[in-house]
Amino acid sequence: MSKQAKPIRRVSQTSKKKTNWLLIAGGTIVGAVVMFGLLFLALREPPVQTLASYCNANPDRCEPSGSSEAPVTIVEVSDYGCSHCRDFNLEKAALLHEQYVTTGDVKWVFLPFSLDDTRQPAAEAAMCAGDQGKFPEYHYALFTIQTTPLAFTRDGYLNAAQSAGIPDIAAFTECMDSRQYRSIVQDNRSAASRAGVTGTPTFFINDAKVEGNRPLDDFQQLIGNLLN
Repeated sequence: MSKQAKPIRRVSQTSKKKTNWLLIAGGTIVGAVVMFGLLFLALREPPVQTLASYCNANPDRCEPSGSSEAPVTIVEVSDYGCSHCRDFNLEKAALLHEQYVTTGDVKWVFLPFSLDDTRQPAAEAAMCAGDQGKFPEYHYALFTIQTTPLAFTRDGYLNAAQSAGIPDIAAFTECMDSRQYRSIVQDNRSAASRAGVTGTPTFFINDAKVEGNRPLDDFQQLIGNLLN
């Protein structure tokens, strides 16, 4: 008597289908979470870096004077074509430096800066002067010619170099003509913009923003409050 063939069992596809859908749904959720995370990181604004910390991290891009141990740090952002910057630097800067920088109370940091491309070579030339230890003198000399036909001309930059007493004019001229500091001044402009600079002069007194050519008494009071 022949054996009766066993009926073939059909495996239900329902459980497999359920398992496949769960995997697909789980993968979709994980993918969405990853994509959202990447998008968040891409769109998130970078933390704002103060100009004092920017200059500390990039000492070759800034021009400090005074003691590094001073309790007050002032970062100045001025443009060589700005009349208010000229007035501040020709009328008040020396008094504040004598009163606070030479005494060790304030570290004064200048950020070589320009509001636009036309004025940028002036800031670059000032950095060339800084290579020979003459940044403060050249900085002042540029403001003295601001209202003359020499302003923002090659002859003007060379005239300011003579006035500032730069010892090696040939090296200064080569640095200026090659625009050695073009990218650094551009980086400084970007850093200033990120820090909230919208006009000049702007000062950061222990990172607190002070805008405009304020009366001398205002600067003295602000500095005095931090020293007391």
